[in-house]
Amino acid sequence: MNKGLIILALIIGIVGVALWGLSIPKYGLALDTLKVGYIDINKVLENHPKIEKAKKDINDFAIKARADYQKQLDEAVKNKTATEAQQLKTEYEVKLNQVVAQKQQEILRPILDDIRSVIRDIAKKKGIDIVLREEVVVVGGVDLTEDVVKAIKK
Repeated sequence: MNKGLIILALIIGIVGVALWGLSIPKYGLALDTLKVGYIDINKVLENHPKIEKAKKDINDFAIKARADYQKQLDEAVKNKTATEAQQLKTEYEVKLNQVVAQKQQEILRPILDDIRSVIRDIAKKKGIDIVLREEVVVVGGVDLTEDVVKAIKK
């Protein structure tokens, strides 16, 4: 029984030292001083100076891609049964959606990189350790949305 108590005391001591070590900022996570910020990413995106052109570029690409895929589909379904034609149509829709999504990511990437850079700078200036999307924050945190919007408009 004494051995059990000694082992329990050692385990409690080790866990206590480990948790204390995590609370020292130089050596681990400063659990009691962690500052969290959040942003409304949709508001930030909508206020980015390049977003309107990006939306237009994405829309123009989608229209052209749909027309191109429709021509290809029309050729492919000639002399096919209704079932085969429907299967081809489904396959073409999937391919079209993938191509448009890839182009959308390509067009938006520089804007998102710009926003991330601005968020990092603002978080660093304000001493914020973590920045989350507004949707995942239930309570607390510092709203950085307006600061980010102002910075991206410069």
